[in-house]
Amino acid sequence: MSEKVLTIHSTRRLIDTSDEKFQNSPGLQQWAAIENLKIAAQSYNEAGSLSDLEHKITVKTEAGKSAKQSVVELEHRMKDLAEIIKYAEQYKENRSYHIAYKKSKNPDAYFRRYESQIILYGGARRMLEQAGINLKGLNVDKLKAEYQELMKQKSELTSTYKDCEKEVRELKRKQENLNQYLRKNMPTTQDIKNRQQSL
Repeated sequence: MSEKVLTIHSTRRLIDTSDEKFQNSPGLQQWAAIENLKIAAQSYNEAGSLSDLEHKITVKTEAGKSAKQSVVELEHRMKDLAEIIKYAEQYKENRSYHIAYKKSKNPDAYFRRYESQIILYGGARRMLEQAGINLKGLNVDKLKAEYQELMKQKSELTSTYKDCEKEVRELKRKQENLNQYLRKNMPTTQDIKNRQQSL
């Protein structure tokens, strides 16, 4: 139970005590000061130190960027592979028309009858050859399985970079809390002079 409360503190922002309701209520000011101390302490506790926090933010930001870049690269590969699958299917579906055309006693008549299938076969074959695909070992199911594997990798990487982005937001919130709390509670030059004069 207490762990949940602590987590809530560290993701909360510090309470802004400049509002008029705080100025007119010493009790409310004290409550806010205690709450802000809890929030800052929890942020510090979870972060270690400001330099640790900055390091974690840098590492997580880089991990997120790297995962996002990998997703972009995978998307390009998937697009290319989807094209190859499309042409591989066209090639397979229309290959029998090409073979029959080559064996036909009346090629002109056969071509007129199955022109679109023969043209699709020729176009698909050309595209696959340009892509460096071995037509003898062409296996559409294997290509589709590869595509599914890329989809799985993309899903995992997308999840990774979204988790990294979320973690960076939380770490930056902690950093903001600490910086804000430390700035607010750092003695000013005037405070130091006043203390020295009173000694």
